Amino acid sequence: MNRVRITVMFGLAMMVLLAGSLFASGKTESTGATQATSAQPVTISFTWWGADVSRDKKYNDIADAFEKSHPNIKIARQFPSWNDYWPKLTTQVAGGNAPDVMGMHQTKEADFVHRGALLDLDPFVKDGTIDLSGFPKSVVEAGMLDNKILMVAQGVTMTGYLYDTGMFDKLGVKYPTNNWTWDDFGAMAQQLYKAMKAKGMDGWGANDDSSGLTSLIVWTREHGKEVFDANGKLGVNVQDMIDWFTMWDNLRKTGALPDAASTVQYRPLGVQQTMFVKGLVPMSTIPFNQMPNYQRYITDGNVDGVLRPKIAGGQNGQFVEGSYLAIASTSKYQKQAAEFINYFVNSADASKIFMLEQGAMGNSKMNDVVMPMLSPVQQRMIKAIQGGLDVATKIPVPPAGENQVETSALRDAADAVAFGKLSIPDAAQQFVTQATKILQQQ
Repeated sequence: MNRVRITVMFGLAMMVLLAGSLFASGKTESTGATQATSAQPVTISFTWWGADVSRDKKYNDIADAFEKSHPNIKIARQFPSWNDYWPKLTTQVAGGNAPDVMGMHQTKEADFVHRGALLDLDPFVKDGTIDLSGFPKSVVEAGMLDNKILMVAQGVTMTGYLYDTGMFDKLGVKYPTNNWTWDDFGAMAQQLYKAMKAKGMDGWGANDDSSGLTSLIVWTREHGKEVFDANGKLGVNVQDMIDWFTMWDNLRKTGALPDAASTVQYRPLGVQQTMFVKGLVPMSTIPFNQMPNYQRYITDGNVDGVLRPKIAGGQNGQFVEGSYLAIASTSKYQKQAAEFINYFVNSADASKIFMLEQGAMGNSKMNDVVMPMLSPVQQRMIKAIQGGLDVATKIPVPPAGENQVETSALRDAADAVAFGKLSIPDAAQQFVTQATKILQQQ
């Protein structure tokens, strides 16, 4: 055998060995990150806001079930509390070591999108790794930005008015419906208040939600505007806020809403101590997914829910709220992370574990799976949420300062009106000034 032939054969053998090594390692050309095949054992990291024994058990049980059905994929888990979760995740993203799968929330999405931290999931939706066929259009769109799917909903909810049927029956007032207007709401709140007084009962017709940002968002959208526009800037003006504060102030003056001191007194208290549970207001703005929590303490009637009122002749203002799952743009195991998300939101086994932890299921088909397992109040909760999903539309991605706008600018101005410390025009101007400053600092 001559030297040339030996050299060629040796070269071919080395190429075969190299190709075999690359195949075994599972490395393929992808979106810039190293991708492992499903056959190669890998560990992906998953984080959610937890520190709640019941919630953490559900998430861990789902991860355990996924590992059993996908023996080559292990899940490393992190679950700090809500207050610790976001600073930690921000630090991880900045350091380039974000978890592969991240729990995400609409109010926080903008910050991570602007950091380039969230992976475009469209390729995994198109190739069938993530199946969104059972998701309402409004739920899919809520996880999109710039026509890209960046988040997939685990659970969705809406904030509306919870009402106590026992109290309504006792007071002889008909239940609200999803077709009511803000005028209907005001008239009903006054009717409830007068009926309570006639029976010698303490309380008011409804809670004062003049400081509630989600209610302001719905009301503003019904007027054809957005509180925050697509660029993250304030989308309401002083006159809009004058109209908003005036609506609530007029009702407060009739006694249909609590006085300012009572509102502030009860605002920070837990479920069991709220005005609603104590029978001081027969209806109150509360996220629908909390319906079972309130039913636990109300034994003389059913807790049910309706959407926020409409403006007569106005536009639809309802929007989807919820918790989501996203994949880090820096993940080395994007395919496996996508497989885990698909299992979480589309598996009947996972859904039976998750139940209604974050509201109704993002996949409506999974609501049908768990429905026979639910209590009556849980079934009412799902129906209330699904009724909203039928009409809800997407809002612009909330800016990073959204939470501060609510807890500082809006609350300060609303309380100033309620306590009589500022005139409505002055409070409206104060809100616009403070909110604009907060958003400019982000």
